[in-house]
Amino acid sequence: MSLLSNLTQDGRIEIECDLSYDNSREILKYIIQFAYLFPGILIHLMILRTIQWKYKKIYRINSFFMIYTVDSMASLSMLIFDAFIGRPIMYIPPLCPIVTPYFFEPSILLKVFYILPNYLRAAKSITQIMMSINRVSCVISPISYISIWKKYLNISIIIILVSPIFVTWNLFLSRVYVIPIFGGFSYNYLKYVKWASLSQFQFLFLSLAILVTIISTIVTLTYLLMLPTRVKSAEKSLCFANFTISAAFTSVAAFQSLFAFFSNFDATLLFSLQFFSYDFLNISSPIVIILINPQLREHIFKGEKANSNVFMRVTVTQTNIN
Repeated sequence: MSLLSNLTQDGRIEIECDLSYDNSREILKYIIQFAYLFPGILIHLMILRTIQWKYKKIYRINSFFMIYTVDSMASLSMLIFDAFIGRPIMYIPPLCPIVTPYFFEPSILLKVFYILPNYLRAAKSITQIMMSINRVSCVISPISYISIWKKYLNISIIIILVSPIFVTWNLFLSRVYVIPIFGGFSYNYLKYVKWASLSQFQFLFLSLAILVTIISTIVTLTYLLMLPTRVKSAEKSLCFANFTISAAFTSVAAFQSLFAFFSNFDATLLFSLQFFSYDFLNISSPIVIILINPQLREHIFKGEKANSNVFMRVTVTQTNIN
């Protein structure tokens, strides 16, 4: 990344596109990334269609799937943004000299481009916390689990939606400007409040999520090993799915820590690692949910044929719990 001097909150900030990158190679990078981002979009759409529309009578009574819906919508939004906006402007060099002049002056659109992905990243940290708490409460108190989450589910979702503001608030006040990278361009910000670091706020949220996840995982595994019949198999599969997603989440936190505290590292490399770690998290989580949860897998891939039998099975299970 080139060094920009004389940055101001309100002044014009011009950049020169880096012409040293080979157009064909950079566009190939984008095509490769689109080749896995787009299937990720489709997988999330399939899951959301199943949970919130096609089999909503089954899944909307399950608090875990309602929380996961919020997480999936955040992942879907990130993947759509990256596939159709974030990565094209970064990896398609001919776009750079055409698009960047529109952002030399302060731009609300550019600020949205920067705030939205960071808001969604912070939201995913909170959904990870809520999913972990949901799973541990299921194994600790399976009898009252449903009634507890029926009471607190809406509050949990509100917390997920509001909490990211504590990460992104300084971006609303700060100047966002374009920077050349990979033959295209991305964006950075000039802090309005100097001590309020976006990367450190994100790392704080990620660290809290990992701490809660570790504690919840230990407690959940202990209960599952000591009392294997205490939790029904469908709930166990969700526990193991959450464990696997947590492992992917840890890799995101590791790269975010480098971004937050080791700025002397190769900035371009850190930039790439951060993007790819979130790509891995956003795409792996729905795959894990589908692979580990047979009921969801059956609904997604077998369709209506499985509807009546599974609905009866779920209804009987819920009656037994209550």
